[in-house]
Amino acid sequence: MSPKKPLVAAAICIALCFPTSAALASSGDSAAVDSTNTSTTVPARRDGIKAPGFRSEMQAWQESTRAWLAGRSAAMRTHREAIASASATLKDSLAAATTKQERKAAMNAFAASRKSAKTALDSALANLGARPERPRR
Repeated sequence: MSPKKPLVAAAICIALCFPTSAALASSGDSAAVDSTNTSTTVPARRDGIKAPGFRSEMQAWQESTRAWLAGRSAAMRTHREAIASASATLKDSLAAATTKQERKAAMNAFAASRKSAKTALDSALANLGARPERPRR
């Protein structure tokens, strides 16, 4: 038999023999126990001293990360829109082209606009910089 079983059995016996919570209390009399009091106390934070500084750092990080993500998504959306516009122009130009030179010119114009959109995306992402670092405790 493991040592846990007798301990658990003793605890159950004590709880059944003494139905009030005063039986297991370390000090005080049984009359002082209020069974209607259901309030609980919240334990102190583990990082009580560092908490205000860390919380402000975390809030600043969250704001800067939101701004960074918004800028990144705006840059990506602009890039997708530029590519979609260039694709539509290419489709119209190819439909209207009658010679090989016109089709080649349309393809070259599409490649140039795609390269321009990629350059604009790269510069926008470079202006945003790296993603903000999350603060550590």
